[in-house]
Parts: sequence; C-alpha cells; structure tokens
Amino acid sequence: MPAVKLTKVKAQILHVDDDPDIRLMISASLREFGYVVATASTNAEALELAEKVKFDLFILDVRLPDGNGIELCQKVNQLQPNSPVVYYSAYASEEEQESALSICGDVYLKKPVLACVLEKTIAELLERRQIAAE
Repeated sequence: MPAVKLTKVKAQILHVDDDPDIRLMISASLREFGYVVATASTNAEALELAEKVKFDLFILDVRLPDGNGIELCQKVNQLQPNSPVVYYSAYASEEEQESALSICGDVYLKKPVLACVLEKTIAELLERRQIAAE
C-alpha cells in the first residue's frame, strides 16, 4: 500500500469574488500552498459561511453584486474579530484603498497579483495574528 502524504493545513480561508474564474484560480493556488479554501460569490453567501465556519483569514473583492467588500469586512469582523482581511480588487485608486483600510481590513492588493505575493501576504498576516494572540 503506498504511503499517504499528509500535509499540515496552514489555515482556513474564505475567498469572496463574483468572478468564477478568479475564485477558481485563487482557490487552486492557495490550496497548492496548503490552505483550505472556501469560496462565495456574494456578501450573503459569505456571511452565511462566516456564521457557520471559523476562518483564519478572509480575501474579499471590493465590488460584489449585493454590496461591497468594505461592508462585508465590517460584518465578518463582528463575527470573527481576530481574522485578518485582505481586499483584492482591480478597481481602486490610492485614496479608495486608504479609505477602505481606515474603515476595516488589513491589506489591499490590486488585481492581478502573483500567487506567490498573495501567499506571502497571507503568511505575514497569519503570523502577525499568532504573535498578537501569544
């Protein structure tokens, strides 16, 4: 019987984006890095998942069909206050990014972003969260 390779799960992530191709690409990349990834395409789906599952980190698109990622960030922070939030959007000026981060969230990445850059950002946020918890 062949040996089964067990990999330690780094973290559980919720990725919210209304573009199915981006959801597929990001979730596949993050799974390759050892993360467990759930996806949602709307604020409503994301909130439903966040009420049921403990996530270590959220990746939120800013423009969603039923609201925006900033509003969603505020709601998930109420449900899971210690989970970092990464905004991931193609549409943002520097002022919009600063405004979003002043309200809620930890990092704002502009699409497209290399998978290795996204993974590095996630790892840094999770490490910061772990240090703060200790």
